[in-house]
Amino acid sequence: MGILTTCLVSLAAVNAAMLLIRCWRRSVEVRAVRQVRAWPGLDVYHAQWLSAGERLCSTDHQPSDLERNSHRAAEVAIRLLRRDGLIDGSTIKVVPDAAEPAHPVTAAAFHYIDESWIIPSEMRTADVSRDPDFQAAVRAHLKELFVHAPATRRHPATTTVQAAIWAYGLGAAAPAMHVYLALSGSAPEDPYTRQGSFVAALLVFVAALIVLTAQAGNTWHPLEDTGVPSGLRELSPLCPSGDPPAVG
Repeated sequence: MGILTTCLVSLAAVNAAMLLIRCWRRSVEVRAVRQVRAWPGLDVYHAQWLSAGERLCSTDHQPSDLERNSHRAAEVAIRLLRRDGLIDGSTIKVVPDAAEPAHPVTAAAFHYIDESWIIPSEMRTADVSRDPDFQAAVRAHLKELFVHAPATRRHPATTTVQAAIWAYGLGAAAPAMHVYLALSGSAPEDPYTRQGSFVAALLVFVAALIVLTAQAGNTWHPLEDTGVPSGLRELSPLCPSGDPPAVG
């Protein structure tokens, strides 16, 4: 098989892989939207996380993801507390005789704000999101989402990007390996031939990677298609009035 045939087969294989990746992503997104909309326990916190399109993490294995999830939850909790008149409108301070909210995540934020030694005028959303008890409530609430809508555990956009990078790399490696084996096989005992074969294969790999990225990338856009599915984007917790919907 000649080098041109190897290149064509590699190009076809990468495009086929991109098609399969897109089909897989669409199926995961459709399944996630269907599971989320069928769950009556969906609330404003879940909607905020899902509409943001970020990776969701209910464990400590991905601390950066958990930190982002907690920060978004803290934003919602503070909005809810302000809406219900449980904290001051200008600062993050619990008003006198405020009753503890029923929702566990909102209650965790309420407790932290009420018991914190931070001056109310200096307290920020990030302070609430970093509280261990608040993060524990966030993790527990995320686990409820994963139990009732398991497809939301996956982040298709991230998986798509990673799979595309692997497909590009393996696709470019095929013609490079072909060139290396063809050139080094002509004089297997000659070290200079092997070195020259390696350099030639490296150049072919770079050229093939550029061609594959340009062709398959312009056709499938796997590295750019990181948006949130419309069915999840519509779950945005902000109502037309600007207030989040009520939660239990």
